[in-house]
Amino acid sequence: MDPTLMELAEKQAALCRAFGNSRRLLILWILSKNELPVHEIAARAGSSLQNVSQHLNRLKRSKIVTSRRDGQTIYYKIAENDYIEHCPALLRAPDVLE
Repeated sequence: MDPTLMELAEKQAALCRAFGNSRRLLILWILSKNELPVHEIAARAGSSLQNVSQHLNRLKRSKIVTSRRDGQTIYYKIAENDYIEHCPALLRAPDVLE
């Protein structure tokens, strides 16, 4: 088997596992429009900072989101990479979030 194909399959499987949690999917929908600080994501998700931070760390390890620090504030956004681009339907936020 082509190692590149197997690598892509493994990345897609990790992506599906990350999308398999409703809270993480909600966080991704919230991030679908723009980069936000973690406290704003938590407020919009109606969840604690600790809970949202745990989910964001999982998404970051899966290379689904990236982060940057500005002083003491950490901002998150959806990563720009090849295998994320194959999932536009999952990343499209419902109209009620806009």
